[in-house]
Amino acid sequence: MSHEENDVQRVLRVGEWLTGLSLDQLGFERRVEDLTPEQRRGLDADDIEWMDSLTPERRDRSLLQARLLAGALWEASVVLIDQLFEDLAGLRRLQSIDREDIANTFVVSGLPPMHAHEYGVGFVQRFLVVAADMTGALVRGWSRPSCVAQELALRCLLDQVEVIQDSYDLDLADDWRGMLEELMFEDMDSELLYQNAMDGFENDVKLNMQLGFAPMNVQDWFEPFNDASVPPFAR
Repeated sequence: MSHEENDVQRVLRVGEWLTGLSLDQLGFERRVEDLTPEQRRGLDADDIEWMDSLTPERRDRSLLQARLLAGALWEASVVLIDQLFEDLAGLRRLQSIDREDIANTFVVSGLPPMHAHEYGVGFVQRFLVVAADMTGALVRGWSRPSCVAQELALRCLLDQVEVIQDSYDLDLADDWRGMLEELMFEDMDSELLYQNAMDGFENDVKLNMQLGFAPMNVQDWFEPFNDASVPPFAR
């Protein structure tokens, strides 16, 4: 068995541990007769016609791709937390931290670069805690991110899935990332933090209120959304 086959088999195996998202949510296309009565009630005639048109081969491939995506998410969550510990250890060794130091980190370098000067040891500790809490939801049952920092951690997680997909040459569905973003995020407002053209928008309180954005200054990133819960350490 080749090295690539070993990687794929490992991804399939660990994917069975990811119980917080169902294979259906990860893209498995079931037959109409395999759905629960409640699921069938949610379908219209076009949905049923489309599902009936799927070939067994298409369904089999969608099952394999869903299982691979589950495993890739599991692997990515482990790598994400491991690399955050590496980032934290590396930053702790420095007398002072500048933008170049942040650019040389594994995960923190993937956060909005306009705020890199604010990513000190204390910030990374808090970010690691909300990231770990987020990955726990992959097992206990998925819930949308609890705060802006957790949205950013989820973005880092999906970035890592892309790395694993390329490294292991996984046959994931073409639209897997868009599908997960729609499923796992409440909205994509925090993506604005990466757009140079929007630099400083987080300081315009009136504009943010008009657009319905959560406060997005760095000091607000760990504040919970509505009735969400954020781990005490991160608060």
